[in-house]
Amino acid sequence: MRPNTRRALAWLLGLLLATHLVLLGFFRISSLDTWFHLKEGELYVTTGSLPAQDPFAFTTHGRVWIKYSWLADVLFYLVYAVGGIPGLILLRLAFLFAIAGLLYFLLRGCGLPPVAAILLVFVASLALRFRLFVRPELITFLFLLATMAVLLRLRTAPPWTAYTLVPLFIMWVNVHGSYVFGFGLPALVLFANLLPGDGAVPGWGHLRLDTSRCRQLAIVVALLPLAGLLNPQGYRLLLFPFWQNRMFRLTMFPEWMVAWRYPAIDPVWWEPIIVLGLVLLAFCLVGALLWAWEHRFDPVGWGIVLSIGAYAVLRNRAIPYFVLAVLPLLALSLLRIAERLTIPVSPPKVRRIQRVGMAGCLILLVFSIVDEAWLTRRFAPGFGVAPHFPEKAAAFLERHSLDGRIFNSYPFGGYLMWRRWPANQVFIDGRYDAILFDEELLEQYFQAHQSPDALERIATTYGIEVLVLDADPEIRIRHLGGHSAWARVYWDPVAEIFLRRGGKHAGLISKREYRFTESRTDLGYLVAYRKDARTWRAAMAELRRATDDNPENEIAWQALAQEYAAVGGDALALRLEALARASILLKDSPAATRLRAEQSEVLLQLGRVQEAAAAARAVLRMDRDLLLPRWVLAAVAERQGAWEEARNHLRDLLARLDADHPMTARVRDRLEFVERSGRGEGVR
Repeated sequence: MRPNTRRALAWLLGLLLATHLVLLGFFRISSLDTWFHLKEGELYVTTGSLPAQDPFAFTTHGRVWIKYSWLADVLFYLVYAVGGIPGLILLRLAFLFAIAGLLYFLLRGCGLPPVAAILLVFVASLALRFRLFVRPELITFLFLLATMAVLLRLRTAPPWTAYTLVPLFIMWVNVHGSYVFGFGLPALVLFANLLPGDGAVPGWGHLRLDTSRCRQLAIVVALLPLAGLLNPQGYRLLLFPFWQNRMFRLTMFPEWMVAWRYPAIDPVWWEPIIVLGLVLLAFCLVGALLWAWEHRFDPVGWGIVLSIGAYAVLRNRAIPYFVLAVLPLLALSLLRIAERLTIPVSPPKVRRIQRVGMAGCLILLVFSIVDEAWLTRRFAPGFGVAPHFPEKAAAFLERHSLDGRIFNSYPFGGYLMWRRWPANQVFIDGRYDAILFDEELLEQYFQAHQSPDALERIATTYGIEVLVLDADPEIRIRHLGGHSAWARVYWDPVAEIFLRRGGKHAGLISKREYRFTESRTDLGYLVAYRKDARTWRAAMAELRRATDDNPENEIAWQALAQEYAAVGGDALALRLEALARASILLKDSPAATRLRAEQSEVLLQLGRVQEAAAAARAVLRMDRDLLLPRWVLAAVAERQGAWEEARNHLRDLLARLDADHPMTARVRDRLEFVERSGRGEGVR
């Protein structure tokens, strides 16, 4: 392969990698933690201080508040103050490209050719995929690579270079609890250089230090714990990650689960587990081969595997740290293998191997881009905010001045802090430093979901009159459905708000209580209300109010469409509006396609024949298996006297129906009528 061709292909692979990274990092704010980091940053910036007492939750009074990520929180808030949510998303992209760029240059510095370096950067990006949130750990991935870069330069750089680890470590301590890796890696390199004999070769020579450099590194390793005390809370902040890992309930949070349980939450999360397994397997195989050939090993690489690698298996959130730390050592091991190969390879074979490698890398990157752009989008792309936050519920609280203490679902705590403090204080949120060390509080939270008495004790103890709860059927508080002490005054697909009866919100309850409707996707319960006209009218009024409270409440719009269908011809226009609103909100989901099929039928019933035909054809382009659009197209053709076209649609429809399908008899009768009419006009 000619040098110019090889260079052009390398640039093409780099461009594809950049495209892959953009698709990987360009998604809406979706982390529960982003909001409380923003709010804490706002507090620190606006007050010019780090308050000793947590003001955001009423359950933390009197407890030490460990502000373990204060520096990152300040950075995030300052970026938000300048650029808003788009600024935060661009910041995430900038960090992702910085991480990828630094890793690439590290791998190239180890001696890997460009294509191999691009391939390993791609592998690392897959390990990062589910940790690319606007959270402090995003910054620490860069810190870890910077630490590795300094360590890999020590052998040839001036001896004082080791001291650059000190300011890096100080920043790391003030950003995130993963600073432990910032101490462990230099200590591991120092330990590897102190091992006796020739069997241990740190970094296959790239981390082998002379006596002078070892002495400087030893001084730095001794200084790091002392330098780490340069933080607002001294030793408490240094001990924070160790306290955190001792939490009894820690593994209830997905990011702290053992690696093999992670995909049970969502099958797409097999990806980082596969990357972890492949990297571990590759390093172990290469290390075993080198030991068999040379009776030597890399103590730094194996130390990373046995420490960070083992931790990553037990705590899946450490997978990116392990992959980023071990890839340079894996690269050095692979190059060592290449040096050991004594089999002569002819230039044509070398070129063939290069072409195969480039082609494989090209296929991987193209497939990943297609997958991220069109097939299995892990996160919704864009500059906005993901829809699983209680945005409209928070607006309802503000609109009706529902201030004071609230009992909230855990996933909502951070967002409610951001949107509602100081008007509201939360019961619980995702901050390990302020909330989750109190395991008694966690137990109370879980008990409240199971027992009305437990919820009543919490409400009485803390004087709570407002509940803001997740509407997800899997985690909602089911016993509230028939609980006379609480009234539902707001619901949408994301959140519900309940108010305590007999309290200061009695007037609002009398005007806005939802007694008949709720955030259930199974709308069959509404059918029972049709037996009593008064109850049905009350339920319909509630559904209309739900769309007024939140015009993006797709469940309420679907419910209205269903019930307007029961009314018949007098409500066709209202049903069409409800179907249109629901289908827009549901976007490209299968449910939206079915709703658009119903829209085509309603358009036909309204006499808007051309619009009905266009809508039916559009639906069939999205889903060829739907039956209703074919019925609509047959009816349109029949109205236009196109008997042959109508007959073809009906025959196609009949072929798709089972004999016992409710539509079969109706379609057969219509087909007979069309065939008779067609014969009368000479259509065969």
